[in-house]
Amino acid sequence: MIEIISMMIVFGSVIAIVAIACYFGYREEELKTKLRLRELEEGFPPGTYSKISKKDLKRARKMDKMHPNWQEDEEEVYRRHSEEAEREELLKGIANLKARIDNIDTIMSKQKEERK
Repeated sequence: MIEIISMMIVFGSVIAIVAIACYFGYREEELKTKLRLRELEEGFPPGTYSKISKKDLKRARKMDKMHPNWQEDEEEVYRRHSEEAEREELLKGIANLKARIDNIDTIMSKQKEERK
């Protein structure tokens, strides 16, 4: 009898811990989704305040079977975000090249002055 009661306590506590962990995991996912929707509504690129990972894209593919429009919107947003990130990298690279060219111009002008 005591063994049965102790087993019920152990299994009951394990079930309670798992239920609490699942609840908080669900709340976290719900908050991430709300944050991503808020980003989209306000025009921020996705990933500004939330993360978009490959895991999210895989989940989006699974959701495509049930909600095809949702998948298309998510892919469009991800594509737009990656284009903006690429554009920022290109602008940084251009600025870096301009700085190097200016540096080369100053070195060449100093060399010309020394030759004269």
